[in-house]
Amino acid sequence: MAASKTKQCKQCKKNRSERFFRSPKARYCSTCLKANRSRATHDRRVSETYGLEPGEYAVLFAAQGGKCAICKESRRERLSVDHDHKTGLVRMLACRRCNNYLLAKGARDRPEVLRAAADALENPPALRILGERYHIDFKDSR
Repeated sequence: MAASKTKQCKQCKKNRSERFFRSPKARYCSTCLKANRSRATHDRRVSETYGLEPGEYAVLFAAQGGKCAICKESRRERLSVDHDHKTGLVRMLACRRCNNYLLAKGARDRPEVLRAAADALENPPALRILGERYHIDFKDSR
């Protein structure tokens, strides 16, 4: 059995087996081609949907440190482009959890709901009214 031939991908610089290339003349491995296609599709969709110019998503992503503008956590998947549903104004990049559940379903683009939620978390009404009460899973750990 003959040894598998390898060649270097011009993008990732990895030496890969020829089976990772579409043809003997191909310069980029299939992994890099897929990533480039995915990036191009995302850039086009973001441009068409939100009016961001090419590269502006990357600028905003870098300015936010690659993290959700709300929870400040980094995610494996791309961050969602958050926008005001009344005006269409692009506001930030947010993880799907914050964008879909906190903003879209929970607050429904109303900052006063988020302020009230923050107030309730910092000064819980139940603690103020009833005193300390604990969930059953935490009773023994006190």
